[in-house]
Amino acid sequence: MNTFILATGKTVQKNAKRCVAIKTRGRWHHKFFRSIDGAWNELKSVQAYLKNPDMVAYYGLEDCKLIKPEAE
Repeated sequence: MNTFILATGKTVQKNAKRCVAIKTRGRWHHKFFRSIDGAWNELKSVQAYLKNPDMVAYYGLEDCKLIKPEAE
């Protein structure tokens, strides 16, 4: 179990290696991944969406970030 401090400030313990936080319409949503590659794929996908104004408007995307566990 790894301890993560989420973008909202909340601390959680999950059986995951990475977390991707995505901010849409003023709220943070978190996805947890057991593989580092899976987290990077999700992060790169959202970053590509952030570059496209049509996708930003449709999904209401504002920001994204990769969160590492506290132990690392």
